[in-house]
Amino acid sequence: MKTTRLAVLAFALPLVLGACREESATPEVDEAAAASAPATAPEPTPKPAPAPRAAAPVAAPTPPPVCENCGTVSSVASYQAKGEGSGVGAAVGAVAGGLLGNQIGGGSGKKIATVAGAVGGGLAGHEIEKRRNTSTYWEVTVQMDNGTTRTVQYPQAPGVTVGQKVKVIDGQLVLM
Repeated sequence: MKTTRLAVLAFALPLVLGACREESATPEVDEAAAASAPATAPEPTPKPAPAPRAAAPVAAPTPPPVCENCGTVSSVASYQAKGEGSGVGAAVGAVAGGLLGNQIGGGSGKKIATVAGAVGGGLAGHEIEKRRNTSTYWEVTVQMDNGTTRTVQYPQAPGVTVGQKVKVIDGQLVLM
């Protein structure tokens, strides 16, 4: 009887301990079969699922490479450059002024008027020649994507407006 009690205790103790661990009911066991069966260890409890790992930090996306020749038109301005006088205008003006001055007055006044007409005509002719040779040119300022500024000159209207994206190739602007 003592061995029967020990066998029951050896079998029942793990069941009781297992029942404390689990909330579900324990299955009933035939006592006769339990007495003849060797004592078994309780089933191991399932291991908890591993904690989710923190996601690896995502590297910040690298910015696209800066185009060294690309930029935005920031200003378009036209300028006039006075031409150079070759002396032909001054000579023609002096002759014309001298002829006009010679028509005025008489005696020594006529000589003074001729000289004054030649000098005035020469100055006027020179200025007229310079204005006639005046040229207009355009300067386009481009704010480059890399932070620098470039200025491109054109002898005629460039055909670009402020705010347009351009690329500078061999000193010329190409629309993007």
